[in-house]
Amino acid sequence: MNAERVSEEYMKGTRVVLSEMAGEDKMPSGLRGTVTSVDDIGQIHVAWDNGSSLALSEGDNFSKADTMKVLLVKPGEEAKMIEIDDSLSSMQQAVGGMIEEYMPFEDDVAIVCNEGGKLMGLPPNRAIYGDDGRLMDVMSGTFFVCYAPIESEKFLSLPPDMEKKYTEMFRSPEEFFRTSEGIKVVRTEPKVREKSAGMER
Repeated sequence: MNAERVSEEYMKGTRVVLSEMAGEDKMPSGLRGTVTSVDDIGQIHVAWDNGSSLALSEGDNFSKADTMKVLLVKPGEEAKMIEIDDSLSSMQQAVGGMIEEYMPFEDDVAIVCNEGGKLMGLPPNRAIYGDDGRLMDVMSGTFFVCYAPIESEKFLSLPPDMEKKYTEMFRSPEEFFRTSEGIKVVRTEPKVREKSAGMER
């Protein structure tokens, strides 16, 4: 494999789907994973969804997946990793309207939200803080967090290290109160949906 060509085609955050990895019984056809790096000899290192970290090399049969793993954050609910199509329509469906990209962090990650969320009066969701710990913004409505390196023309899956970091950052729901000293943010427990006879109400 040409390492430079491979690294351009399979950037960190790219989702791949395996067809065959010879001699690896625990790596079934259809298994998906997220690219973490490409080494100097062109091997593609992958964080597989089954927990494996086996690299792809010449002779393995695989392809790009048209999906991405993102952190979905809904008001009142615990943040969770989901997989969505990387199409515009799927992203719009996830946030409930036209999308807007917001990049407040030093990492190459984007918050993708409903561009009219505040004007529409969507419920406040999570607070965004600056490096100094001061409140910068409050996100309204559902949003998701994805990988967005400047060299990529599209959004990509969160690599494992960023998945862990931002899941922890946005895990717990928050409530917001106006006080004489400004907006007060309080972390809360996720809403619990009642179930009856095994069915959600």
